[in-house]
Amino acid sequence: MQIEIKYKPAHTLAVASLGANESIRAEAGAMVSMSSNVDVATKANTGKKKGGIFGALKRALLAGESFFMNDFTAQGGEGEVTLAPQLCGDMVVHDLTGGTLYIQGTSYVASPTDIDIDTKFQGMKGILSGESLFFLAASGTGPVVINAFGGIDHIDLDGTLIVDTGHLVAFTEGIEYKIRKAQKGFIASFLSGEGLVLEMKGKGRVYLQSRNPNEYGATLGAKLPPRKE
Repeated sequence: MQIEIKYKPAHTLAVASLGANESIRAEAGAMVSMSSNVDVATKANTGKKKGGIFGALKRALLAGESFFMNDFTAQGGEGEVTLAPQLCGDMVVHDLTGGTLYIQGTSYVASPTDIDIDTKFQGMKGILSGESLFFLAASGTGPVVINAFGGIDHIDLDGTLIVDTGHLVAFTEGIEYKIRKAQKGFIASFLSGEGLVLEMKGKGRVYLQSRNPNEYGATLGAKLPPRKE
């Protein structure tokens, strides 16, 4: 399987070239086009070690992932599938080599069908950060396509990094994080406009997005005329 990202960074398109009988799994609604010999199977996102229907429901309700996923399989020869996220922005391919990539729920796009997708509970950190209570955890070997709102950047961390809560896309295992104030005092943190941030520590890769979708939505919504009843 080969995956190419086109039209970076604002309006990206992922082009997945499949070998005969090779399959890729994608979020429902992500498909833009596909070869005529590609078969599509829509199923609840259960898969290996995922807790069946209840596991799929947990990821849909708590991690922001679609309950249903589409499996695209090239039949009788090579095939091609093109995929795109819902929001404008960049996409990257992260190559898993047996480890785990933790992804904020709305940033997962696609991966081979043998990549295991599960959830990681954030506990109180998810509540305090204002983000989802769960991350998606992609484990195995193979490419994983993730998307961002705006541009996407990566930092190969070996130490500590402070990240605004709305700009985190994904990070590899070996990195832990905690929620802390942006400044020493609550008042100073509030007045700075930053509030709470993530203190990430360890060794691995961190993916960040250049725009915060929640802040963008709030800013845009405030400029729209009131809805007429």
